[in-house]
Amino acid sequence: MQFHVLADDDGIGSRVTSNSTTMQRLHLLLKTQQYEQIGDELDRAEMAEEIPEFYILDFRAILAMVDGSELASDYLEMAEAVAASPRELAIAAEHRAAHELLRGDPLTAAKRCMVTLEQICQTEGLWNNLLIALYRLGEVEAIDATLRSFAQLSEECTTRLVRLLLSEPDLSEVRARPAFTNLLGRWTAEQAAD
Repeated sequence: MQFHVLADDDGIGSRVTSNSTTMQRLHLLLKTQQYEQIGDELDRAEMAEEIPEFYILDFRAILAMVDGSELASDYLEMAEAVAASPRELAIAAEHRAAHELLRGDPLTAAKRCMVTLEQICQTEGLWNNLLIALYRLGEVEAIDATLRSFAQLSEECTTRLVRLLLSEPDLSEVRARPAFTNLLGRWTAEQAAD
């Protein structure tokens, strides 16, 4: 399962683009799965008060999930409590859903993703976790409907989602769905036209 940490700025699922060198470093370490270095960088950043408390707690939750620690739930709850924007609430929901999937609770993860997508904001990770949860629940029709709904998003959003779906190892069966094949065909045609 991939973890994403998003900027608190623009549209769906943009990655950390803050001017903060620390956030850029943390994002790179997360992307390259250098979890021990993330812990060291978080300790340093927390002491120097370089990044908001939400991101400290969120990264600590990710590290706890990677380690299989029960502290993940506590960090996720604390991160959600200090979230200062809809984007941060979406990040917290995304990571709580990922934790629920790791704990074998796809129903709760799917509900969390759907509520957040409908009421707060949209991120690539929420869509990703929703598809994983629906697949684990055997909800094939819901998967197809979700994939078809991606056609209504902007080209930029669709591009990021298709790239994520292509790279997510937990979604190989979803990629075999005819609805994904249609989405990929439209996306490939749009890319060729540009």
